[in-house]
Amino acid sequence: MSEVSAGKLYGVGVGPGDPELITLKAVKILESVPVVLIPSGSGESIAMEIAKPYIKGEVMKLEFPMTRDRCALESAWDENAARIKGLLLEGRDAAFITLGDPMIYSTYIYVMERLKGFIIETVPGVTSFSAAASKLRMPIARGNQPFAVVPADNEKMLQIILGCFENVVLMKVSGDYDKAVELLKAEGFEAGLVIRGGHEDEEVTFDLEKYRGKKLDYLSLIIGRKVD
Repeated sequence: MSEVSAGKLYGVGVGPGDPELITLKAVKILESVPVVLIPSGSGESIAMEIAKPYIKGEVMKLEFPMTRDRCALESAWDENAARIKGLLLEGRDAAFITLGDPMIYSTYIYVMERLKGFIIETVPGVTSFSAAASKLRMPIARGNQPFAVVPADNEKMLQIILGCFENVVLMKVSGDYDKAVELLKAEGFEAGLVIRGGHEDEEVTFDLEKYRGKKLDYLSLIIGRKVD
């Protein structure tokens, strides 16, 4: 399908939470587009707080439910993609902002896939796990070692990954933190935990046991490496 003659959509990663980790390219786009699209769920928009100083145009909130109900998600993706199409067909450029990188576990992905034929540019952002590795002073991988990024809320997948990789990043650890820690320990991994990395209340620790039985913030991840 050929590109539609219309406005341009930017998918803009604003980084993991530290407002100083937004890229120069992201800032330039946010300052220039007439509309900035803010994905909104059940709470505060951290991405909006980071982007706010650079926004010169209109802000439009797009509601996405915080749910695992596939039908509800599909409906929200379709509805919001239709709203964006309307903007673009008016000839207006728009920037859809997201924490971290737009191409990793982002709502933007599902919207982008529904806008085939439109002019789209995706602007990468600093990922939460690269920022976390820096905080922990813990390399994700050395030399030609492979590493895996895996959602920790899928126990079966996590078991397989821990058996195959010596370097891992565990995302979405708030889903079943205790089980993730148990599996890491059983497979001989040392690991560090970062909670709300880049925020004023961030926590950086290698004492994973301290958080067993507690509810972790959604913005939490673990980096682990197998001990020889």
